[in-house]
Amino acid sequence: MFDQAVARPIDQIIAISRAYQEDPRDDKVDFGIGVYKDATGLTPVMRAVKAAEQRLIDTQMTKTYVGVGGDQKFVELLANAVLPDHAYGTDMIGIQSIGGSGAVRVLAELALSLNPKATFWMPDPTWPNHRAIFGAVGAAMATYPYPKFTAEADVDAILQALDAAAPGDVVVIHSGCHNPTGIDPSPDDLGRLTEGVVARGMIPFVDSAYIGFGQGWEEDAARVATIAERTPEMLLALSCSKNFGLYRERTGAALLVGKRHANLAAANSALLSLARANYSMPPDHGAAIVRTIFEDPELKAAWLAELKEMRETINHSRTALALALARAKQDRDWTYIDKGHGMFSLIDVTPEAAQQLREEHGVYIIPDGRMNIAGIDLSKIDEIAAKLVTAV
Repeated sequence: MFDQAVARPIDQIIAISRAYQEDPRDDKVDFGIGVYKDATGLTPVMRAVKAAEQRLIDTQMTKTYVGVGGDQKFVELLANAVLPDHAYGTDMIGIQSIGGSGAVRVLAELALSLNPKATFWMPDPTWPNHRAIFGAVGAAMATYPYPKFTAEADVDAILQALDAAAPGDVVVIHSGCHNPTGIDPSPDDLGRLTEGVVARGMIPFVDSAYIGFGQGWEEDAARVATIAERTPEMLLALSCSKNFGLYRERTGAALLVGKRHANLAAANSALLSLARANYSMPPDHGAAIVRTIFEDPELKAAWLAELKEMRETINHSRTALALALARAKQDRDWTYIDKGHGMFSLIDVTPEAAQQLREEHGVYIIPDGRMNIAGIDLSKIDEIAAKLVTAV
């Protein structure tokens, strides 16, 4: 059997991370894998998370299964933190998932099982695993244009591309901190985009992996609400990897959102069936941490304060990098980096130039030019910028 296997290329993000770890140079720079890092290059455990974990150690009495749908109190608290008290005329139901990626996977399977003819429309560019996941479930795929090196999203161009979609098609929308560009439509433009999607009979598939990393938890959650209040139904994938620092705990939720939709429970039963066939039961630890934080006002306040610290660190790094690049190469407009949100931005390089940056300068960026800006050593920002502009 194994003789029939053909080696497949490794995911480019994982490959870049591995190459960075194996590089012995002291001055190497990691713009690769999407994790938050502090000024020392460490991805820290949040203090509120540590406190919640200690509370669990002291009080947890069992390690039995939590059920196919996971910790439903966690799901309820997280859902209400994004769409408070089922506001905006929406009902929500869903399951705990294995991170945001797991949420995208089971929601994609659900959508395709309910409409096998649906095409999945993604922004170009988008998170690379979107295409891998949708391809793995057998979905047809198409793209709509998205800005790379400008600070504004062209909603008219997006809607023009979606004119080719069929009613019932699924459209992926990053709710905020777009990966990989960092460029988000304004709230008004996001509302107009949603209205155009609904007018075309399409189903919004909202991927929300970075709530709190853009302008604040409430502000970023309000972007999800902007979509929810305008659409009769949508799929919502939530991740706690970044905003709680729970990367390895694989904590997320897959939600079905509808306007007083009588068939939500039936759709959720199909979601549970898919989860059961995929992985049977989700892990508990990360969800228990998030639930513990949300249930304790002091822990929640401490977590929000830490989240603000992380967001401000990222924003400071974005500004510093944009200014350093402007000093290094004045004939380019770098303001899109400063005006973006979240950890990611793009630089206009070819895969060959990205390889040259790695080999000659020890600067590790993804071949498509994606950069994770979190954790840049600001004491070396001009040196880093000078290396980057050799490739553009």
